[in-house]
Amino acid sequence: MFKEEKDILKELNKGSEYAFEYFFKKYYQVLFSYASEIMKNKTMAEEIVAEIFTHIWEKKETLHLHGSPKAYFFKAVYNKCMNELKHQKIVDKYKSFFLHHISNSELITSENSYPLPGIVDREIAEELRKSIDKLPNQCRKILMLSRIEEKKNQEIADMLGISINTVKTQLLRAIKRIRIDLYH
Repeated sequence: MFKEEKDILKELNKGSEYAFEYFFKKYYQVLFSYASEIMKNKTMAEEIVAEIFTHIWEKKETLHLHGSPKAYFFKAVYNKCMNELKHQKIVDKYKSFFLHHISNSELITSENSYPLPGIVDREIAEELRKSIDKLPNQCRKILMLSRIEEKKNQEIADMLGISINTVKTQLLRAIKRIRIDLYH
């Protein structure tokens, strides 16, 4: 057993799955609650916390903290939430502009389109469709089940016979890829 979280962090730096699991089990729920309070959206909060833990695992060898791991996790979640809220504000302004300047007759109706409620500009819808089409098959399927059919992560995992962590990872990858395609 470890004496302090700094010792556990050292083990994480060495690639210890046990150390990662310790941090995940100890902090996931409290970080999820914290992100939910900030975001007012449980799905976004879940994605943010999952992304933080994914980042921690990917950077485990180079993760060196000056303070406590707990403080780092909370700060990381806070910063990610603030970035998402800023991003959402821009997206909302953009959507609002189009909702006021494009007539209802220009809504997406092409037979090959995905059902994309709320996106009214054909060019944006086409770029979104292209971005979704470029995703690997499983990633695209998971995204569609989650966002279009509104299935919960556990339902998707059960349907596809994969772990819930795989579902979360694939959703994060899909969302990151789409954001890159649409906003950069």
